[in-house]
Amino acid sequence: MTREAKPGELREIRVLELMEKLSKRPETRMDLQRFLEKLSPVGQTYARHLVTSGPSSIKAAAKACELKAEQIEAALTELEAGITKLRAI
Repeated sequence: MTREAKPGELREIRVLELMEKLSKRPETRMDLQRFLEKLSPVGQTYARHLVTSGPSSIKAAAKACELKAEQIEAALTELEAGITKLRAI
């Protein structure tokens, strides 16, 4: 029996999968690295959490990163938008 995805998890899974694909392709690996370095401080904190801890609910990510849920939502949106642009390259 599988559980229902928590808010944010499906987006996180999609973003994490795209990041993994981009990091494995030599032609996009450096672009991904530069993008991650240019994220806002909150975005960088959240990206590290996502990579090291995996997908979680927005609430759980906020608690783990010691941020507010709204900050996590904004960071996820920032990350998602940038990854989508890189994917189009």
